[in-house]
Amino acid sequence: MAILLGVLNLVLLVVVLGMLWRIRQRLIRLRENQRMEWPRSLWPQFEALIKLYRLLDGKADLPNLRHWAVSPDFLLHVVRHVQDHAPKRILECSCGSSTIAMAQALRAYGIDGHIYSLENYPPSIEAVRSQLRRHDLERYVTLIAVPLVPKRYDGVEATFQWYDVRPDMVPDEIDLLLVDGPAAVDNPYARYPAGPELLPKLSSAAHVFIDDADRLGELDMVDRWRTLYPALGVRKLPAEKGCAELFFREEGKLAA
Repeated sequence: MAILLGVLNLVLLVVVLGMLWRIRQRLIRLRENQRMEWPRSLWPQFEALIKLYRLLDGKADLPNLRHWAVSPDFLLHVVRHVQDHAPKRILECSCGSSTIAMAQALRAYGIDGHIYSLENYPPSIEAVRSQLRRHDLERYVTLIAVPLVPKRYDGVEATFQWYDVRPDMVPDEIDLLLVDGPAAVDNPYARYPAGPELLPKLSSAAHVFIDDADRLGELDMVDRWRTLYPALGVRKLPAEKGCAELFFREEGKLAA
């Protein structure tokens, strides 16, 4: 009997050791995959960040460009557009890193432009205002603090929470529009109102840059906008979270 128990215990020990070995091998493979994927996914962002600093003559002091902020590759597309097209009137939905970078670009290129930034989150407004003051960029930006309020539109059943913007708060003939807010945490279509609210205010040569353009909510949003405004063309640009550039395919104002 004692011999049998000894054999059973030995078999059980071998089984347990075998399971532990397999678990160890899986953990090793997991760590190796993480070491391979982490630099691979971040390397394009390092390259984009370096190019951003070069475009801004290495003098820019850019804020955090990870997590909730726009990614370096998205911002690189925007800054290049500012450099090439010198927009006079820029409007963005949600202030943050993009506000600082575009203001730095306006100053670096000597562009007589101005940024109007809609924001509903007071801490973000204070953080951006502090950075603008520290870098002497206040003259390039108007921060527009507005709450989110319910919005409804003809032909759309949903109710949206969007910025409570009066027509006199933002300029007409907007040359560049950035759509990166409000946060789409509770509603994947939270940014849809930027279409009916702001597209009619764009100049005929305006461009629109949409962050997070690979998400289903943003993809559907762009399709709905193009149904409302058939003259709207779309170009997908490479970016880790997706970047869509919208523009007029025909001269003249859009007709709703």
